[in-house]
Amino acid sequence: MNTDEYAAGFAEEPGYLDHAAFGPVQTAVLEEQRVLGTIQERMRFGAMETLDEQDARVRTVAARLVGRRPDQVVSQTATTPGLVHTAFGLTGGVLVSADDYPSMPLALASAASSTGGRVQPVVIESGTGWTTPSLIGERLTDDVVAVAVSLVDWRTGYLVDLAAIREVIGDRLLIVDAIQGFGVVDAAYEAADVVATGGQKWLHAGWGTGFVAFSDRALNRLRPALSGPAGTTGCPDDVPSVRPGADGFRSTRIDPVAQARLAVSLERLASVGVPAVQERVSDRVERVFDIADEFGLEVESSRDPRERAGIVVLRPPQGRLTAFSAAMHNHGVTVTTRSGTARVSPFASTTDATLDMFRDACLSYATMP
Repeated sequence: MNTDEYAAGFAEEPGYLDHAAFGPVQTAVLEEQRVLGTIQERMRFGAMETLDEQDARVRTVAARLVGRRPDQVVSQTATTPGLVHTAFGLTGGVLVSADDYPSMPLALASAASSTGGRVQPVVIESGTGWTTPSLIGERLTDDVVAVAVSLVDWRTGYLVDLAAIREVIGDRLLIVDAIQGFGVVDAAYEAADVVATGGQKWLHAGWGTGFVAFSDRALNRLRPALSGPAGTTGCPDDVPSVRPGADGFRSTRIDPVAQARLAVSLERLASVGVPAVQERVSDRVERVFDIADEFGLEVESSRDPRERAGIVVLRPPQGRLTAFSAAMHNHGVTVTTRSGTARVSPFASTTDATLDMFRDACLSYATMP
């Protein structure tokens, strides 16, 4: 599959530039949902086997994309459950930025409170800046056993360097919330010990989808604390015990239709190749930069391809964000605005027509009193 064929599998309306908030569901994903839904509706003989097969299907393709074995991957309903499982399985200090998306900081705070201090968040205070390898190195202490980062910062769009972070932290666990980059960044996932992501953003698989992948080092050091029936064995004949490996990090059975949706999304991504998608997204991002520069909009996110993924952060002058939002609204352009900034997030499926709409909206904004 080439990039054009991949992009043709998306059908969002022109003007949509908010893939970092929600990725419009792929056509093939919706078709897979229809097929599996029909199987659930009819439940002919053998249907349960087809539903059961979706778990292995997800694990197989996810493992290929992150450089792990299928037995090191477990399905989740989103990024957050995978991070919560990880947080409660830790022992010791965990370095995390207060500015990261709340999933990881909150998971660690909950684990610290519930375990009597067995888990100890070591927080990089808000406003410190991008989570660079040098910043991480400055904050490491002997008590820190793990470092948690976002692959792409949800507010600034900054893309971390996983390989460089691994060099800095040594043998400590590296935990990655990958939701804002998975599918559009050819990252060094092999440098990470835990990779958690959901499918509702750049994978365009809809809500209720996700997985977490573990290294053998992580599986040796983490202790599943929230295992449910799906993560245990022995019942009903014996006292349940936690399953070995990644399977122990499951609380309940995942909806097989959701697994099928994620599987077809990952299969299409593997077919086209992440580098090809990243190249197309980078081209769209450059177009956004050009339009922002044309109308004097400050670009707050990095322009360096090594430090960005699909998020462009624009900061209109003080008091002008409302005018910018109105211009986007009037021209049918969807972006995210918050805290004085606008987050523009194109994708491989973003058309020239969408970018023209964005330019027209910026022109209207620039001419507003």
